Amino acid sequence: MRIRSQNLLLVLTALPILSLGCSTSRQQLASRDSTPIMTAQTDESQAFEALPATDEAEFDALSPVIKTVGYQNREADEANGDSPDPSIRFAVPPELDVVESSESGLTLEAIEQMAMANNPAIQQASAASARAGGIRTQVGLKPNPTIGYNATQLFDAGTDQHTIFVEQTFVRGDKLAWNRQVISHDVNVMNREVETQRQRVRTDIRVAFFDALAAQQRLELAREFRGVVKEGVSVSEERVKAKVGTRPDILQSEIQLNEVDLSIQQAEFELLAALNELAALAGIPDLGTTSLIGQLDAGYQSRDAESEFSQIMARSPQLAAAQARVDRARANLQRQQVQATPNVTAQLGAGPDNGTGQGLVNFQLSLPLPVHNKNQGNIAAAHAEYCAATQNVQRLRQSVRRELAVVMKEYNIAEATVQQYKQLILPKADETLKLMQEAQDAGEFDFLRVLTARRAYFDANLKYVAAMGRLAQANAKIDGLLLTGGLSDVVSYDGGDDLRGQALSGE
Repeated sequence: MRIRSQNLLLVLTALPILSLGCSTSRQQLASRDSTPIMTAQTDESQAFEALPATDEAEFDALSPVIKTVGYQNREADEANGDSPDPSIRFAVPPELDVVESSESGLTLEAIEQMAMANNPAIQQASAASARAGGIRTQVGLKPNPTIGYNATQLFDAGTDQHTIFVEQTFVRGDKLAWNRQVISHDVNVMNREVETQRQRVRTDIRVAFFDALAAQQRLELAREFRGVVKEGVSVSEERVKAKVGTRPDILQSEIQLNEVDLSIQQAEFELLAALNELAALAGIPDLGTTSLIGQLDAGYQSRDAESEFSQIMARSPQLAAAQARVDRARANLQRQQVQATPNVTAQLGAGPDNGTGQGLVNFQLSLPLPVHNKNQGNIAAAHAEYCAATQNVQRLRQSVRRELAVVMKEYNIAEATVQQYKQLILPKADETLKLMQEAQDAGEFDFLRVLTARRAYFDANLKYVAAMGRLAQANAKIDGLLLTGGLSDVVSYDGGDDLRGQALSGE
């Protein structure tokens, strides 16, 4: 009994020691340009600031050099492996108050709040970010110890041996810490994707809002002008009764009234369609007949393409996500380079030896020899992934330039049109109509010329409102960093815990 008690004491003592694993020294992989180890940035503002801003030549220095990405301090994780890193912020949908429309109408801000709370694409992106956070926790967990029972020489009477053993695999090379570092960059990528989706929704809401607001103003303008045209029909009829007008005057007035009625009907259809689009983006059944509150003419100033490009490069969450993918690929390359460091498996067993009447203790160490498999294939694949990620950043930069050129063309044309109508065409059309009306009242011009001037004034105002709508939409696209597609399929996270399995296998 005394021998068995001693053996049992040895086993109980070994259990907590083996379950802790071993602390291996953290390896720092020197980069080709001896760049010091950098702590991965997780704060959103820091990630935006880390993006290349204006000079495309800065990107050229990124591709040929593999810079070292050091992992963060993981002492807390090693003490409690299932606790998420507090430095990683998981993207979650904002908690917004329910927005109720007032009797006067809905503002752009109110619709944006509804969209941020109800848009399913944002919720989908947030769920993908949370999934990446869960994977990040999993890939850094240490392997569980194994406890077992072993019996030998059972059919050799009086010589049987019985042992209880504990086995633990010690992951060397800090592979688990590197695993979490790699997936931490995935978390950062998905957080940026959430912000990208929010910006897409925000831009779509603004573009649709200004489209609806322009349709609403065109409808109001047509309804106001209809009263003038209706009065013109009455005047024509009175002139015919007074023997100073003709039947064609009445017909021309009625034709103009029919054209205005058609414009009203078209504006109503356009407004209804724009409101339905707004409702779909905001995630609500419909907006009903609520009017919109806002201004199309906000006094926009001329924009410079290069300045706008620099702003987009500095602020775009889409570019931040692409840069985070470069950081992820770089960290994964360094992770694969430490994979060849073999793990150590230790086994400790204790029990009675009935053949000698004494106790016995077994201790065993084993590790694979990296002779054939030095992880060279995964290292090559990780290097290719890094090269692809860097080229993706360059592709996005060129794509932004192309999209900005298109939107800047729309903006400049709309701005020039608005200024021309506001400063020259509308004042002249208004003055012409007044002079024609006065001359017609004095009997100097026939009624047809008055109708022509009236139609020109109405058309000029419609074109002015349409140009203001296009200018507001182009301005919204630029302010929205050219990100549109609020209901498009979002980037999902399809990563798994493969890195953990690779780390535990030791191969």
